[in-house]
Amino acid sequence: MAMEKDSAVSESSPIFNDEDAKRLGLTFENVELEVAGLKRDYVFLWIADLHVIAEDISEVAPADLETVLARREKAFRNPKSKLTSLQIWQQIIACLNQSAADAVLLGGDICDFGSLANIQAIKDGLAQLTKPYLYARADHDIAPWWLAERKPDEVNALERSIDGNDPVQVLEAEDLLVVSFNVSTSNLTEEGLKRFKQVYSKGKPILLITHVPFHSQVDPSLGEKSISRDGKDRNLTWGKECFYSPNGTTQEFLDLVCAKDSPVFAVLAGHLHFSWHGPLTKQTSEHLFEPAYRGNIGVISLKRKTTTK
Repeated sequence: MAMEKDSAVSESSPIFNDEDAKRLGLTFENVELEVAGLKRDYVFLWIADLHVIAEDISEVAPADLETVLARREKAFRNPKSKLTSLQIWQQIIACLNQSAADAVLLGGDICDFGSLANIQAIKDGLAQLTKPYLYARADHDIAPWWLAERKPDEVNALERSIDGNDPVQVLEAEDLLVVSFNVSTSNLTEEGLKRFKQVYSKGKPILLITHVPFHSQVDPSLGEKSISRDGKDRNLTWGKECFYSPNGTTQEFLDLVCAKDSPVFAVLAGHLHFSWHGPLTKQTSEHLFEPAYRGNIGVISLKRKTTTK
């Protein structure tokens, strides 16, 4: 279905203004895929693991204020531009609008915890975004961590006010489907599996985005790297005997993704805060991106696969 060329990191991108990139302290992780069945080329921009924390931290429990301030002012400050993740988010929207991207893929952990101020900051940015987008959440987007009172169902209601927060989200073109496994730090719901089967049955090439990566069936290096980098000897991917252990519904979803005749040609992920690319199966590739709080933006170029006689 698809052939992935070696990924590369550069200081500039052909679809992004170099002056803006330098001002914001950005680098670009370029991934090029040749895909059979496309009628034209596509370009998508990927942002994940940004961890936006708003200026208003009044909801944070007093005992956690020091932790949250350290995350906002130090851990998630861009090492080159010295801008906070909030400042990057507020300034990058105009750059995304001016780019030549077909859509923006938000791969989770865009905000650091589910406070009203953090979610409002994300909503304010998305309200200004003129490009189509998918926002595949993860635990940080929806969890009320470090908050004194807000409950998970209240955060979920706030998230649904953005775009519905469906378990499987879809951007559809004539010859391509971009599909998300939303809130992939939890098992997929029955509703999500039903929706995935509907789009899967269309037979169009599928680019699948998820926050948590999938355990590679043919390349052990992803799991090995996760274990070595984790500090707790955990393989932080979805799979049997991995940290994210699928229930029956999620396993059925993973079996569809990894089937020999699967229309899923590539999986894009984040979560582990390191870059990796390789085969998920013999016919499907997988790519993990460096985190956006370090200034990393993914540029995914889908090229029509040409046939040779």
